[in-house]
Amino acid sequence: MTNYSKVPVFENGIAQPVFPFTDGKTGENYDPSTSDIVRYCVYVESDYDMDGDGKRDLIKVLVQVPRSAVEGNYKAASLFEARPYCAGVNEDGYPHMKEVAEKEYRKFDFEDLKKEAAPRVPSGSISPMELALKSKASDWYYKDKGNNDSMVYENLENFNYYLVRGFAVIISAGFGALGSDGFNFVGSEYERDAFKFVVEWLHGDRVAYADREGTIETKAEWSNGNVAMTGRSYAGTMPFAVATTGVEGLKTIVPVAGISDWYSQQNMQGSQRYWPKEVLNSFLAYFCSSRYNDETLSEKELDDIAAFHHELSLQQLKCGSDYNEEFWGAGNYRLNYDKIKCSALIVQGLNDENVSTKQFEMMYKAYKKSGQTVKTILHQGPHITPTMPNKNYGILIDGKFYDDIVNEWISHYLYDVDNTAEKMPEVLVQTNYDQNKWETCDSWETAYSMKLESSEADTSVIDTDWEAAGVCAENFDEAMSLKSSNMNKRFVTAPFDKAVTIQGTVHLNLKAALKDGDIENDFNPENPNDADSLTMKLGDSKVTGRMDDVKLVAMLYDICDEKFDNIQTVDPERNVIPVVTVKENGVINGGDLPAFNLCEFETVHKNYRPITRAYADLCNPEAGYEPETAANSIELKKGEYHEYNIYLNATRYTVEPGHSLALVITTEDPVNCLIHKTYSVEIDNASINATVPVTEETENLEMTIK
Repeated sequence: MTNYSKVPVFENGIAQPVFPFTDGKTGENYDPSTSDIVRYCVYVESDYDMDGDGKRDLIKVLVQVPRSAVEGNYKAASLFEARPYCAGVNEDGYPHMKEVAEKEYRKFDFEDLKKEAAPRVPSGSISPMELALKSKASDWYYKDKGNNDSMVYENLENFNYYLVRGFAVIISAGFGALGSDGFNFVGSEYERDAFKFVVEWLHGDRVAYADREGTIETKAEWSNGNVAMTGRSYAGTMPFAVATTGVEGLKTIVPVAGISDWYSQQNMQGSQRYWPKEVLNSFLAYFCSSRYNDETLSEKELDDIAAFHHELSLQQLKCGSDYNEEFWGAGNYRLNYDKIKCSALIVQGLNDENVSTKQFEMMYKAYKKSGQTVKTILHQGPHITPTMPNKNYGILIDGKFYDDIVNEWISHYLYDVDNTAEKMPEVLVQTNYDQNKWETCDSWETAYSMKLESSEADTSVIDTDWEAAGVCAENFDEAMSLKSSNMNKRFVTAPFDKAVTIQGTVHLNLKAALKDGDIENDFNPENPNDADSLTMKLGDSKVTGRMDDVKLVAMLYDICDEKFDNIQTVDPERNVIPVVTVKENGVINGGDLPAFNLCEFETVHKNYRPITRAYADLCNPEAGYEPETAANSIELKKGEYHEYNIYLNATRYTVEPGHSLALVITTEDPVNCLIHKTYSVEIDNASINATVPVTEETENLEMTIK
């Protein structure tokens, strides 16, 4: 018999699983009068009238909270996931972009988004329990109209671990989602503020309604006003966005693979870096706009959403691949570091090439400037959370369950539990050579650096002829790392005598010039990935008004004559690292919850391993580490040299004795190439040097072309 409690119990510094659990996905069998977890939806009133109907837009929010808190036995702290996908998605993103690429829409003026509307005046109020007793599971769990293979709020079970420990779990998809008003506006202050408003409601500073009409007010009477935000990817981005507003009540964030700057998610130093057909923010905005499936909307209302998304595309097309403050500034969250008032535990996979590791490093640096507490957990995985409830597995973090670590962290910041959370190391990192070994650092910044310098004279010419180089998405890293070709030059060190650990951002400096290419015709663009015609206009000088995205790609590899076991992605999109089960039901969730399988990453046996990479545009010689330095571009002239400073994605990697570093410079990466162009680049071999941050003093190394 489980011993339940009516109030949270903390032992060994963490909340214990002492609350009963009732599944919220049981449909007709869900009985709100007996459920141990109280569930209901509210509609938080925003300050905006994005859709111009004269009323403030409402934001749908799903509340899950232990019954005991709603009954008044204690005040619950909230764990909040702001995830624009959770209320449904439009899975037809690629065909949709083709359908609307040449379609005519009414002109949408972004200034209209700023129209003000008076707040509603509630005609009555309802308590959380009264509202929950009237709620049905179909309010939050039903077929996703935009994706028939999924359910709305499919992340409903992701945080059950915290419910049985007394935390409330709050989920919202924000503006533009089914059940909410407004538009999904990726990387905007509107998107950010939607979730800030939810925090304000939880803190007692904002009105929410029990109904879509906005007439009956409901307060979070069960809330202690303290909120933590967490989630992965898009849901890991919003905690950083909201943290930079300084909103009251947000005590800490645990962003997992979050974006700190939307420009450098889609682009890098003036060049497109993200997956070819998803570089327009309007693609993601449409994908998350489940409001399209609201059957109560009129044709005009649907057309307004579409017109907004089309204008979002047109606004980005003006930028090309360059940074533009008006378009990208609101999503450059790191610039608002001075407003941060909460702590952060940042989690990132070092093999994540969806949300690049540069994002976590920029988050970290912003937090250091803010003076707030920041810790980082870096694992060897791809774009994952260390516990994956939807896939029934988890990995250990230095011998501990990931959710136990987060539990300790948020127990400290939300319930003032005196534990060791703030004594965590500033950096906890899983080593690349032994995934069962974790190392700690007092700071991400290192006191030492190693210089890699070319010993070659003369020049090298590289081109974009994939076929001649025998290169495709499936073999790109292997082809680039193991030999030079017409398409790449590989600069290699001698084998290392002792292990060297790289930590931070590698800075490559070189001089290069456009050698050849049809400038007048935009280097004869091709569409290798069958992108829609609108997206393809990103590289059209007639649209952007300038030469753009003449790529230079830099990569750092670990290579060895003998094959070695290592962890790396195995799919062409670089998003998958398989896991193997170490112990079935080895991740204990506690209480009435089933356990997950304990897993580790599957290794491959190869004589190369990608360490880090970067994308840059020859047209942006001023571009550096900070996203905003990519604002100015030039027109290239054949034979005219420029100096480039390319900053590779942040990394932590140990090169073992007998291994060499290969610094590779190429033109295009077929995996992330929207527009395939025909050009060649001449490189001054003697100019090539790289500054590599390392954890201890080491000698500088010479590199030769191989």
